[in-house]
Amino acid sequence: MKVTLIDQTQNPVQKIADIASICYGKDKSSNPDKLLHSLYENGHHSVFEHIYFTFKIEGISRACSHQLVRHRMASYTQRSQRYCNEGNVRHILPQSVELEDCYEQYEYAIGHAIGEYNKLIAADVPAEDARYILPNATATDLYMTLNLSSFIHFSNVRLCKRAQWEIRELAGKMVSLVDKKLQFMLVPKCKSGRIICNDKCGKMEGK
Repeated sequence: MKVTLIDQTQNPVQKIADIASICYGKDKSSNPDKLLHSLYENGHHSVFEHIYFTFKIEGISRACSHQLVRHRMASYTQRSQRYCNEGNVRHILPQSVELEDCYEQYEYAIGHAIGEYNKLIAADVPAEDARYILPNATATDLYMTLNLSSFIHFSNVRLCKRAQWEIRELAGKMVSLVDKKLQFMLVPKCKSGRIICNDKCGKMEGK
């Protein structure tokens, strides 16, 4: 998995503070860091919608991308299985498959599906139809753009230890690339200080 931050709002903390200042009839904030924390703690998150990030995400499974696009307040552009030949695309191997000694079974199933896909392509079946038999493990690439308010929600949900391992890893990589002054908001919900979580797994383990 490779994640690259290719575009973002510059000077996001100052930008948030200056935008929020219009509510008080001002153009600038004298203490941007303090105002940022106040906005977050008091739930005034609409201001965060002015701050955006665009990520290039490479080498995640289709299973992961299916979860990702459920976050509706974001924009996506993804590698097309209609227009691309997927016969030689790599696939994602979950660690649990290796730990449970199911590697050969897993690889056989993947290889069989890809082999049959290639036969369909060779028989002039359109790629848009042949793709129906491709596994969810098939790797894909995409671009994702989202605002900070959506990013906060995404992090609350997908950094949680109950999220699946792949999208949790993706969320962690995304958070690590943005301004460190914003990262206190981009946390699992049990660490948010604002959301009640019935399963305090993160706090119980001291993480």
